[in-house]
Amino acid sequence: MEDDSLDRALQCAILALLDVKPKDPIKFLAVHFQMECETNLVAKAVHLLQDMTICHPAMEERLLKAYATICQYSEEDGLTGDIYTDLLVKLIADSPGYQKENFLQHLQCHSTEYVSFDVFRSGVLTSILFNQFVLEVKLLFSKLCIEAHDAAPAFLCKKALRKMSKCLTEAAKRSVSNVDGPSTLGISELSSPIRKNLTKNLPAADYVKLNTFLCEAVEIFLREVPKIKL
Repeated sequence: MEDDSLDRALQCAILALLDVKPKDPIKFLAVHFQMECETNLVAKAVHLLQDMTICHPAMEERLLKAYATICQYSEEDGLTGDIYTDLLVKLIADSPGYQKENFLQHLQCHSTEYVSFDVFRSGVLTSILFNQFVLEVKLLFSKLCIEAHDAAPAFLCKKALRKMSKCLTEAAKRSVSNVDGPSTLGISELSSPIRKNLTKNLPAADYVKLNTFLCEAVEIFLREVPKIKL
């Protein structure tokens, strides 16, 4: 490799590292160099968008790069719905499988439909927000499991779900309107006020498992987030 090419490759890697500030920089750099040799353009686009939050300062730049990358599949037609949907599937790959189909129905386009940057941007940001939401819901549930490790009292879950709708809407609006916005949606913090007001003699309660709680939470996400222009 020529010195100029080596310098450019290293400079690009360091800039990407500084942009994203990943928790595991070594792993990030390893994947970055692997992606430099990747021929799958969707995989390259996914790599550009991973480890990002919707309020990250480099988010807009990454969106533009990712969009330009996958548009290379067809210079005449631009980004089409099938490729766009493939990208969304990969972005939410770690989310609950039984909820992916419902989520994608809100965002996917027809396979031959042209996908503009605005549509692409909204779909990607919603996917990133969805991943963050799922993680915080899981953390919230773990905090509500006050008597068992794998189940939470149903009355606590109902309180949390009622508060979650307003919390999600407000947090999403703050995040997309402020590039220096909070790194958390505030979902997991809902447990503090709920548990603080508990009486000493808890009522006899039915118990809820994580999958049930998460399913109801995702329904709230799908109902509330489409109302917000990301």
